[in-house]
Amino acid sequence: MSIAEHVHSLQQHLAQYGLYPVPADADREESEIFKICFLNKYEMQRWSELRAQEERQDRLSQKSAQGECL
Repeated sequence: MSIAEHVHSLQQHLAQYGLYPVPADADREESEIFKICFLNKYEMQRWSELRAQEERQDRLSQKSAQGECL
């Protein structure tokens, strides 16, 4: 697979998550640099753990708030 094909595939994959390329300024004469940030599986796992922890804390705080109202 060529680099262009990889980039196109990556753009399609990211579009599933609502991420799209930012248009470059048309009046710039400098060469553009294409930057991509890759998250490795450990970063993704840690992000998932943190999100799950936040959701548990939200549920606990909602339950305690409901208990106070009773």
